Amino acid sequence: MTPSPAHNTTSLLDEAAARHPDRPALVFGEEDITFNQLLRKVKQCANLLKSHGLNPGERVIIMIPMSPELYISMLAIIRCGAVAVFVDPWIPMRQIAAFSAFASPSGFIGIPKSHLLRLLSPKLARVRISASTGSVAFGIPARFSMKALADQPADMEPAAVSPNDPALITFTSGSSGIPKGANRTHGFLKAQHEALCHELDYRDDDIDMPMFPVFALRNLAAGITSVIPEMDFRNVAEVDPCIINRQIQENGVTLVTASPPFIDQLANLEQPPSLRKILTGGAPVTAKQLNQWHTAFPSSEIDIIYGSTEAEPVAHLSSHERLESEDAEGFCCGKPTSLLKTRIIEIRKDKVSPEELDALTLPQGATGELLVSGKHVCRDYFNNPEAVQENKITEKEGTCWHRMGDTGYFDVDGRFFLTGRVHSTIVRNGKVLHAQMVEAEVEKQLPTAIKVAALEEDGQLVIVVQGKPADHQIDADRIIFTDQPLPLDPRHNSKIDYSKLRKRIKTERYK
Repeated sequence: MTPSPAHNTTSLLDEAAARHPDRPALVFGEEDITFNQLLRKVKQCANLLKSHGLNPGERVIIMIPMSPELYISMLAIIRCGAVAVFVDPWIPMRQIAAFSAFASPSGFIGIPKSHLLRLLSPKLARVRISASTGSVAFGIPARFSMKALADQPADMEPAAVSPNDPALITFTSGSSGIPKGANRTHGFLKAQHEALCHELDYRDDDIDMPMFPVFALRNLAAGITSVIPEMDFRNVAEVDPCIINRQIQENGVTLVTASPPFIDQLANLEQPPSLRKILTGGAPVTAKQLNQWHTAFPSSEIDIIYGSTEAEPVAHLSSHERLESEDAEGFCCGKPTSLLKTRIIEIRKDKVSPEELDALTLPQGATGELLVSGKHVCRDYFNNPEAVQENKITEKEGTCWHRMGDTGYFDVDGRFFLTGRVHSTIVRNGKVLHAQMVEAEVEKQLPTAIKVAALEEDGQLVIVVQGKPADHQIDADRIIFTDQPLPLDPRHNSKIDYSKLRKRIKTERYK
């Protein structure tokens, strides 16, 4: 396809600014910036980066917390036809330099203290373009300051790109030792925007509080105001609900898009905010949580979104439909969007070739691994062919199937029921068990348990319960009660980190 400025995903911001020039685009603390002002700053930033030698296709690391500066920088890089590499704040410090250097960047934009990390990395210290959001003196801590935007003309139009050109790289995890950088192309970002708008009930006059950067990007493309929550994004479970509630009240927030622990904190308030809608995802939500949320937010619609970094959204459903399906096996995720193709294959922990695909595909109702394909599904990872082989199956005609890594089945109504993760599947005495299903059964027997995890160790079923010992009839080879918190994923603070848990068991931290 011929390169064109119309394919550049930042052209959506131009359209949003034309529709709502004076509407606030981003609200951060006492600061807000309208769509017109944001577009102007993005154009100025793009000119600033170009004047310092940024070329199309080059990669630029961004280490800026969720803020107007983050989106100005990110959109300016993409507008230039370059590739923004976003380093999430939840990534452990020891991995940040490795992740960043892995991207082989030409540039680095970050808050002042992030440059201390950059200068300690031989690869990052040599980048040609370095910019700080703070002041710069004699090239310290960076070659130039983003404060110089005001000196730049606001005439930078979107660079001509093709839909398959990369625009944004976000890392999924580093647990394998090799970072998995999801390669989000211009075409993918536009398709994801369209899918989110297609699936979720947004209104033009909504004011959203998005905890996830991808949803703030959607809002900017759609012309909807985003109020950035005042919180430490590295520790979602410790968010201060009073501060968040004040932001909601002062800014007239109607919609909150956040992970379950964030919603839990808001629900604990004596007087929770009145919201039109709550969108949540990132981890399974229990019936106990939903009932608590219904009590706390009686007038709010609550939707649960299912997806992943590589495919968002896959499906969604209302909290009421989820509760109505509680007696079924697994967590109901709803019907997959019509914008995706899906299939269930036999559970395999190794690679799957295109030639095996049809033979491995299971009939409706059988439990296996979910595969999805569509325009808003990432087709590859940056500089990681091993991860592509493990997670993608590309057929001869070009259809790319993404392995979600989740196990489950489709019911007669076409709804997907999540039963667990492929990597946490347990085989005991020749029988396949799904960790999440085992955990749900244990929670029924131990309602006072804070967290429950099930995993396989040397062919044995091991249950770890965070909570006080209690009588039970749990069928397991080993049961461990502990008062120590179970390790959770750093991004959402809600899913069990089985890899860390396994290490803790082996080092006898849990006894």
